[in-house]
Amino acid sequence: MSELIAAEVARVNKATRSMISEYCAWGSQIQHGETQLFTHTQLLEFVNLRIETADSCLLLIENGKIADALGLSRSLLENYLLFMLMCRGKKYFQLRDISEERLTAGQFKTRVAQEQEKLRELQRKGETDCIEVKRYPKAKDRLMYVFEGLKIKDDPDLIHPVHLVHFQNFHPETMRLKDENYFQYYQNDKETKKAIQGHVDAEARRYKQYLSYEALLHSLEINGIIDTYTDARIQAHYTFLGKFIHPTHDAARNLHNQSNWHSERTGIGLDHPYSETSKLLASLYVSYLTAGLLDEAATLIESAPDKYISNAGTADLREAVSCANRDFPYFWFLFNDPPHYDRFMYCIHHVDPEDVRSWGGYSNVPVKDVPFNQHIYDNFQHSLNSARTTLYSYQSPLPGMQ
Repeated sequence: MSELIAAEVARVNKATRSMISEYCAWGSQIQHGETQLFTHTQLLEFVNLRIETADSCLLLIENGKIADALGLSRSLLENYLLFMLMCRGKKYFQLRDISEERLTAGQFKTRVAQEQEKLRELQRKGETDCIEVKRYPKAKDRLMYVFEGLKIKDDPDLIHPVHLVHFQNFHPETMRLKDENYFQYYQNDKETKKAIQGHVDAEARRYKQYLSYEALLHSLEINGIIDTYTDARIQAHYTFLGKFIHPTHDAARNLHNQSNWHSERTGIGLDHPYSETSKLLASLYVSYLTAGLLDEAATLIESAPDKYISNAGTADLREAVSCANRDFPYFWFLFNDPPHYDRFMYCIHHVDPEDVRSWGGYSNVPVKDVPFNQHIYDNFQHSLNSARTTLYSYQSPLPGMQ
């Protein structure tokens, strides 16, 4: 059976390589209008670097470095979340900490209502750009003010992505490293230290409100890009892939054949190779992430006004990118529907057989009802094998797998 999975690994990686090739060729097919928007250049260069990461993941997979490929895919996932906001994030939020007021839950609710009334008054007078104020759900005692993105002076209908601006201006060393702990050409006076602290605080706010993982998720939510179901899937994938970046006991070991075998041999990796299933899972992550990034890039250029883009030239790219959802639907990522295996398992454990019959079979279960399985590797491993119960039968997505 491992030969069948190995063949599928090759098929997935070939599809991803095809996506990358079409993306590289796409640039010469884009026809610009009378004005070239530099924002498009910046965003496509962002994608170029992410495609370099995807290419590195493929090389790691081809060389049997599966844990490292999954760890690098975590970086790719985080950049994908940011890129969605760069392309479609029309709204952003700012926080106000009122914890010093020590309000009770009831008082805080009243305070939110008061701030909302103030906002409505300011909106009536045309004295604010804020469009909404409410409680920030990710932390206590925080008010959240929602704004529309930055307008371009020469084209007020076009919104410049605020997340791109903050990404370009973020300096993590300013936020994390204290000057006094490192080499300096001269000692700073009090005024300079005060100014530097101001920069430190600004960078911390920038990270917390725009670029941190929690901020990315909440920004995606307020922009209507993800819902609570998608949020849950992102959390699961992000956590799973994070196990191959951060020290996590047995994360890499569990991906190997005969993972319970221990040896005192010194060397690179473990005695037994990574399983073909783990190689396929890593390949699917790279394929779906690459497809997601390229889909966002294509939509960005296609939706540009004619004065910027006269012909997006995305036909060949679109065809290559479509293969992820079309050819590999058995991997449940962020935005695709639950695979048949997850529907099968849900109906076995949670649905009355009469309801299943009324739907015409378990494959027709309402997709919103099917919860994501957080045990990603184990669930994926089981999904490659066919299964049968007294009521239902499930066929492996890989021909020939029993």
